[in-house]
Amino acid sequence: MDIGLTPFLQAALLVAAAGLAAATAAGFFGAVSGWFDYAAHFRPHLALGALLVAAGVWWLFDGPGNAWLASAIGLVAVVNVATVLAEHRYRAPATVADDAATLKVAAFNLLFLNRQYDRGRDWVLREQPDVLVFTEVTDRWAATIDALGDLYPYRAVRLTGFVTMVARRPWTSLEVVAGPRPRQGLLVARFDVAGTPLTIIGAHPASPIRPHTVRARDRELDLVARLAREAPGPVAAMGDFNATPWSAPMRRLVRTSPLRYADLRASTWPTSLPRWLGIKIDHIMLGKGCAVVEYKTGPELGSDHRPVVATIRCTLGSPLP
Repeated sequence: MDIGLTPFLQAALLVAAAGLAAATAAGFFGAVSGWFDYAAHFRPHLALGALLVAAGVWWLFDGPGNAWLASAIGLVAVVNVATVLAEHRYRAPATVADDAATLKVAAFNLLFLNRQYDRGRDWVLREQPDVLVFTEVTDRWAATIDALGDLYPYRAVRLTGFVTMVARRPWTSLEVVAGPRPRQGLLVARFDVAGTPLTIIGAHPASPIRPHTVRARDRELDLVARLAREAPGPVAAMGDFNATPWSAPMRRLVRTSPLRYADLRASTWPTSLPRWLGIKIDHIMLGKGCAVVEYKTGPELGSDHRPVVATIRCTLGSPLP
């Protein structure tokens, strides 16, 4: 290697190491500032970056201190990996009682600009979930959904600005729950499954692009947690939550509600990047006697989000506390 290039690469590695360490630390203060919370969304990426920088330091730096420096940077990777793994304790169980009822549920952010109507419709016809939550539904998408009326006779289409829910089985009640944003409420449907009330919450919290939308998103996720706590039996919540499992509002949600992740690993956004570079902000979450049998992300369908699908089993019997 050109000896003149080495000092430049060493300096670049040190700057990268400092940035990775600062971002890692900032992610722990997401409850203080939405700007800090941005870093938390990328903990797997921070871990990988720290490992690569540590390897570069080991290779490029000479002297007895290079091992200590590489180890210190490697510690940044360890912290991020440990933080990610800690959230796996909040994954939904895989088994429930033998008398559980099986359903297939799905969520898909269609994206307002998406015009791949036929591809979206064909995907629904292939998967045929029992309950499906759409977000960002335009008039044309609403017409496409209504055309599936034979398969989905129960439809709550655009009762809120962002959230639509369709079902193959009747709900016993359907409520629009107001959130902090005007006309952007949550949908809460209740189904009778062999005498047991099953609650399904459809939500699309605000995109955290400005301080006031960060606050709105966090309040909406707190509302999801409250609705899940108040559900009289098994409960599921799904949609584009605009937050990863490592972020402050999602960490609070799983610690203050019965909801647990159907999956924590598969990225869903953006579809323009390879999956290993994406982040997970579209969720199916289960609680109070619901377990996940199978989970998958769908293909790219013209949206910047991938759909998420889960087969779940929910305990039957008397309402749960």
